[in-house]
Amino acid sequence: MTGLGAIRWPYRVIAVESQSGMLTRSGHDDLLATGIDLRPYADGPSALLGLMAEDPAVILAPTDLIGVDYLRFVRAIVAWSEIPIIIGLTGDEESQQRAFDGLEAGARGLVWLPFDTEQLTSAIGHLGLTRTESAAILQYGSIELNAQAHQVRVSGTAVHLAPREFALVKYLMAEAPRVVSAAEIAAVIGANQPAGPVRVRKYVQNLRRKLSETRPGQPAVLENVRGLGYRLVDN
Repeated sequence: MTGLGAIRWPYRVIAVESQSGMLTRSGHDDLLATGIDLRPYADGPSALLGLMAEDPAVILAPTDLIGVDYLRFVRAIVAWSEIPIIIGLTGDEESQQRAFDGLEAGARGLVWLPFDTEQLTSAIGHLGLTRTESAAILQYGSIELNAQAHQVRVSGTAVHLAPREFALVKYLMAEAPRVVSAAEIAAVIGANQPAGPVRVRKYVQNLRRKLSETRPGQPAVLENVRGLGYRLVDN
């Protein structure tokens, strides 16, 4: 299973839903702007299955997670991987005792639920997962995206993109290395309604050309996975 050596940016955090209510008071975009890509799962078993596909940097487990014994979940993650676990506490005394038990079992941090962006950022920072770059800068392979400057660079060279092309690259980077379906792309580039399949193909072809112009003779950074969709390639 993935260890700390494979950490990617933004930090992908698998979070198991709490029986007590909301995990967070912050929206996904607010978290992503600070470099946290939160991936919620409905229960413990589905989160365990998602570990290989998601390639997370951190796992957030509430003391009242659904579908599996909380301490067994923590011990399984500690035994199988080096991925750090943050415990989510609710307000009752039982939750605090269970959080203590989780720390003894190998968890490495705590956060009160529902958390906000600042609280989760602080909890992750205490794990030693910090960056000196602005959180607005996303990196995947040779692609760098600066959200504040609205700029994309490939191999250090700026690429001029239209607003929807920029939004699509940002979405692909957030999802990488997962294959993104044509339907997802249609929703990103569509205005008031999703784009049709012909428009999606043409859009992706134009975007692939723009991203590849800075790397003549090298493999494309935007790949077509036949029958499934498209993904960015870390090369």
